[in-house]
Parts: sequence; C-alpha cells; structure tokens
Amino acid sequence: MDHFDLLYASSPSPLGHPGDSQAVNVRRRSPPRPAAALIAAAALLVPALALADDPEVGIELAGPPAAALPPKKPAPGLVVPKADRDAAKDTSKKEASPEERALRGVVVIERAGQQLGLGSALMGDGRIITALSPLGPGNDLEARFADGSTVRVKLGHHDRAWDLALLVPQSGRWQDGLAASMKEPVRQDAVIRSFSLTKTKISPVAIILRSHRSLLGGDDKPIDNAIEIGSRVSPLDLGAPIIDEEGRVVAVLGRGCAPTDNRPCTPVAFGAPIAAIKNFLRTVPPTALPPAAWLGIQGVAETSGVAKGVRVLGVHPQSPAEEAKIKGGDRSESDVILAVDSVPVTSPEALADAIRAHGVGEKVPITLFSQGKYREVTVVLRPAPERTAAPPPPVNPAELPSTNDPSPPALPPPPPRKPQQPPTHH
Repeated sequence: MDHFDLLYASSPSPLGHPGDSQAVNVRRRSPPRPAAALIAAAALLVPALALADDPEVGIELAGPPAAALPPKKPAPGLVVPKADRDAAKDTSKKEASPEERALRGVVVIERAGQQLGLGSALMGDGRIITALSPLGPGNDLEARFADGSTVRVKLGHHDRAWDLALLVPQSGRWQDGLAASMKEPVRQDAVIRSFSLTKTKISPVAIILRSHRSLLGGDDKPIDNAIEIGSRVSPLDLGAPIIDEEGRVVAVLGRGCAPTDNRPCTPVAFGAPIAAIKNFLRTVPPTALPPAAWLGIQGVAETSGVAKGVRVLGVHPQSPAEEAKIKGGDRSESDVILAVDSVPVTSPEALADAIRAHGVGEKVPITLFSQGKYREVTVVLRPAPERTAAPPPPVNPAELPSTNDPSPPALPPPPPRKPQQPPTHH
C-alpha cells in the first residue's frame, strides 16, 4: 500500500472561529405583479420559498439530530408536485463542514478503558495510523470510533524514528476515513486544525505550524523535514491528524526531541508530514491485515432460468453458514445464494468478494432461493478457523519402528547401486 487515503466526518467546531461562520442567504421580495403573472410564477417559487424558514441541521457525535420544523404549506389554490417538495427538503440539509467530515475518521486509542491518544482511520482501508510513543508495550489495545463502538486492535507496523504506528482492527470495518492533502501545510494563508481529546468528546482546535526542521526521533535517530509545532499539545492528543482547510491530512502528531547547543535534548511535539507517512505505509508487511471474514460454504455458479447465483454444495460444520441454516447438497434441496447485503452474486468469486467487503463480527443479510421460494437469513461473519498442517509423510514407511518395540535396531544401509550405462543408439 503506497498511498495514504484518509477522509472524515464529525461534529461542529465549538471554537467559534470567524472562518467557521455560516452565510445566510436572504431572498428579496419581488415588486408587485399582475395577478395572472403572479399565479403563474408562484407554482415555481413555492418550493424555494419554503426553504427560507427551515432551521439549520446540526451534526453531533452522539444523540439524535435537531428536529426540523415542518415545511411551509403552499398558498391556497397552488398545487406543488411531491417531487418538488421532496427536492426542497433535500436541499434544506446543510453540507457538513471539513471538521465535521474529518471527525468521523478520528479514533480514540484506549487500553482497559484508559485513553492513550488519538488516531486516524485510513479511507477505504479501515486500519488506523497513530503515534507509537503513547502505546507502551503495544498490546491489549482498543479503538473507539465516532459512533462509540470499540474494537480490539493489534500493532501491525511501527517506525520509532517518526513515532508512527499502524493498528489493525480485529473485527468490523470502519467505513469513514481520512484522505491525504496535496497542499504545503506551512504557508501564511493556511488554516490548519488538529483535534484535542477530553474525557467526553473530541474537538477540533486551531494549531500553528512554524516551519520544517530536523529533529531527533525515537532511538535518537535524526529525522528531516519534520513540521515544527507552535501550539501547546496535550500528551493525549498524540497521534491526532493535522488537517487543512478541506479536512484532508497534512501530518500526524508525534513526539520527538529538539537538539540544543550544550544542553539536553528538549522533548517536543512535531508533525510527521505526508511524505514520511507514505514511506511508512510502503513498508507495511503483508501480514498486517485485518482477519478475513468467513462464511463457510462450498458453491458453484448456478445459471438456471429460475435463479442466477451461487448454489451451495456443502456447508462447513460450526460455520456462520451452518448457524444461519443455509443448506447444501443436490440441486433439489440446496440453497442458491442470490445476494449478500443486497449486492447480487453470480459466481463463487463474486460471493467471496462480497463477503470480504465486510468485517469479522458484522451481521450480514443474505438472500437465498430454494425449492421455488425466496428467503433471507442473517449471518454473523467470523474469521476462518486456523488450519493445522498435516505432518509430512515418512520418506520410507518401511523404516518406521514397530509400535511394539520402541527402540528397534537400526536397519543396515542399502547396498550402493551400480552406475547404469547410457543407452546406445544405433
């Protein structure tokens, strides 16, 4: 993986920066028109006018969204098509801000309920990039996502110099992630933010980036082009993403050391830039992957006129498929899998891809067809059981000791074979 694709969504900024203010459009009344022209134009204007008094919709990390007032009724005698009314309701929803989108991908790293730091879910990947230094021994870790759910994570890869770590969730697959920025973060017109953790919530905060400089990273290794931070950073915020005006990641907060003349090195927070993060992700071992989801069936493509899907030939014992009572066997009794989570599957390869699109522990609806009837079951996906390798066969079974004699005498070596003469061609 040689890219750092990340994207988020989240709650509104509590900081009240001028850049966060929201414009309000005011519609001026038109001058009076003749009655016939007014009635003709009113049918087009009513859906838009109904938006003027709709309240803004807030986005929160937890809790239901603010209730919206019912739309205004059209003037008597005017008929507004339902499609226009629905379109008016949709356009009344305010688009999420960059901070709100970003918050959906920010993760809290915990151990036994104790907050250690923050991290970022990678877009389209589900794994988490964070700082290494707060993790301690790196075991018994959990990640808490924006919806409050927690999953167990394992340390899949790390870089001590840049204070980076990649955590691999062991169940589920978080869909909202963060994307990398292509902008230079250290510039005068930049509006840069990071995130700060309290006991109750994560909040976006303004952060100052001063310059690029050389520092000492973990194990006293020099790191170049680190981003110098000009704001106070809490230890609980290490691992947090630093985002630009579009909510894209420009760096990740880490801990290093600033060398000084004739004095001990001073611990400082710094930003690991996107170039360092990409290099880090290029070295991720192939084993640092989430466990693959497993259904537990053997199947073959079914292309009969009645149903098109995957016919189940066999079901693995104690598998998610067996628990969901999916049936295998001959064509007269077996189930045909038509869709996984409403996604049609027409081949075993498509079925495998549809299952892999979900994480371990997810509840997934599967549509089946059997004996002229459709039905739907819900399976709880699990990782495939570990296969135990069979012992290698003996080189010569005749040389095995007898079970009645635990220490039989060694057999004499076979006599050497005479070299064969090459064939003669006539």
